[in-house]
Amino acid sequence: MLTRDYEVPDRLPYSSYLHAETVSHAPYGVPAELTPNFNGVLEASSLLSALVEALPKGLIVLSIDRAIVYWNQNARRLCQKLSSKQHCWTLLPTVVADLCEQVVDGATREPMLLDYQTPEHGSFRLTASWLVGGTNDQVNPVNHQTYILITVEDRDEVLQQEIQVEQKKFHLTNREAEVWLLLKQEYSYQAIAKKLHISLNTVKTHVRNIHVKRHPYQSLPA
Repeated sequence: MLTRDYEVPDRLPYSSYLHAETVSHAPYGVPAELTPNFNGVLEASSLLSALVEALPKGLIVLSIDRAIVYWNQNARRLCQKLSSKQHCWTLLPTVVADLCEQVVDGATREPMLLDYQTPEHGSFRLTASWLVGGTNDQVNPVNHQTYILITVEDRDEVLQQEIQVEQKKFHLTNREAEVWLLLKQEYSYQAIAKKLHISLNTVKTHVRNIHVKRHPYQSLPA
């Protein structure tokens, strides 16, 4: 997987549209004996849509010209975070558009991974790949593939969820959980003390308590 660090606060004015799907009864001309099958397809489609919307990651399907074919609710929310402007749902953030360009212009079908940092909203991870659609062409997928799949993940949100799980598992106090979160975000002891408005010795005490709770049978290094 190709990786790259990126930071672009702006965005480009690519147009977008959403495909609205309406679930209806069997259309005229469908034989009665086929109606159960038809309803089963609709039910499966509705279930798939619900599963995609329930994904914690943002999921975007783009055409070659960067028009949005589909994006789930998390994708819309995370793209708003990635954008420098508010209340505009018809533009792709520049970082997403540029990643799409790299996939289209690239000579490989290998997925691309991008770690992106914003000063306001923290760390994001994006992936981009061709959406496989019934072709075995390994040389030039542009000739056959129509869509590009982009996933967007807020790394800080994921980390906070992990900390919540560990807090319950190891019975960490709220302050210990705060310290543990900042440690995982690679803050120094001094930076943690400044951010939480506590002394350096207090930070060290919290770290020692966290270590004891997470590893009760291991001794601390001297």
